Amino acid sequence: MNKTEYLNKLSNELGHMPYGDVKDIIQSIEEHFEEGAGEGRSEDEIAQSLGDPKELAAEFKDGAKFKQIMKKRKMSDSFKGPDGRGRIFVIVFNVFVGFWMWLILLAAIIAAFMFLAADLGIVGVIVASMILGKITEFLVPFIFLVLTLVCIAVFLVVLVILGIKYYGRGLKSYIRWNKNVWNYGLGED
Repeated sequence: MNKTEYLNKLSNELGHMPYGDVKDIIQSIEEHFEEGAGEGRSEDEIAQSLGDPKELAAEFKDGAKFKQIMKKRKMSDSFKGPDGRGRIFVIVFNVFVGFWMWLILLAAIIAAFMFLAADLGIVGVIVASMILGKITEFLVPFIFLVLTLVCIAVFLVVLVILGIKYYGRGLKSYIRWNKNVWNYGLGED
């Protein structure tokens, strides 16, 4: 779609807005076409980067300002070019850092859970031995050992619960970040 066709469709879609607003919007879009042409882009490429005139008109009707809309449009079409730097970065980062980092954190949570299970097992054995009368010589040190192990167990329970909670949140944010870099690139040059 060339510049003239795009502007005609856009102005038809904006038809119910005040004349002054439509005039300002059309002028801003014309300037955008001129800037794109100055960068060596074709009218068809510029029209595609702006998106469907009907959707663009709907955004203007919803009260969005030109700069907000253009920032969103530029972000969505940046770095989708042939270099693919964002996608290469995501792949390399995940292979060398991301995957291993999340795997190590998961292993730490599993290790804390295993220590918790071992700790509770030892507490159970000591308490059972004290109840059955098997441990009589060093009763006071074993009571302190049990209390210490119970404190460690409480700490490990909190660590495991918080670890699982924040691991899930962090992983969700990390996946969202990966998708963002994959789709939109690393940012503006």
